[in-house]
Amino acid sequence: MISLKRVHGAFDYVRHAGPVHHWRCVSGECPHCGASHFVVLRPDPFFTRCVKCKATVVNLSVIWAVQRNVAGLQDKAAYEMSTYGSTYSFLKRSCGEFSCSEFIPGRQSGEWVDGVRNEDAQQLSFADESFDIVTSNQVFEHVPDDLAAYRECQRTLKPGGVLIFTVPLYNTAATEQVAVVRDGAIHWLSTPEFHGSRATGPNSVPVFWRFSMNDIGDRVGLCGFRAVSLLKVVMVPKQVVPQPVIYAVK
Repeated sequence: MISLKRVHGAFDYVRHAGPVHHWRCVSGECPHCGASHFVVLRPDPFFTRCVKCKATVVNLSVIWAVQRNVAGLQDKAAYEMSTYGSTYSFLKRSCGEFSCSEFIPGRQSGEWVDGVRNEDAQQLSFADESFDIVTSNQVFEHVPDDLAAYRECQRTLKPGGVLIFTVPLYNTAATEQVAVVRDGAIHWLSTPEFHGSRATGPNSVPVFWRFSMNDIGDRVGLCGFRAVSLLKVVMVPKQVVPQPVIYAVK
């Protein structure tokens, strides 16, 4: 059964799309489900979707990066910071070992809540060198201490393992901190910003960082990775705007 929150989210999504007479449907290769068609509601990654799996290019770009950079997935251990979506389903079916989680405020990392594993990216419960691959889609902008989260990903990766993720990136001189947590409460340093969530609905998740494409690699590199690069993914020409993916090697 589709929840009311998801219905609200869908309406909010379409509301921000381009004019209907500009919508297009084009053929392309989906990294999740193969030959397919993509509907382009606006010429950018978030509004370009595969009609088969319904995933946006933002989500699919992580799979694209895994496929082109990691061989022998059947022998790899992967961790995805979500319990749904295209990256989740691709890694679950492709990798020999697979773990996933959500963040549930007020619960301990590693605790199971109604059948879902809770993990705080700033303090993961996994042992050192547990994974070959760690992935996330649009997560780290919602983490109060993103550097702690990158260090935790680095710690839980095996030598040569990779962290592959997306976050909203801006063409600004440097990353801006939007908010901090003090005494358990959010204190805004800039204009408050919220993103939507499949679980909690539109405009429900606070944003702590507006990351700059000019220093995101440096931020991740500070946390022990030996190589960090910014991949740019275009799946169909009508997408126009490339989707950046951060690719870091331990």
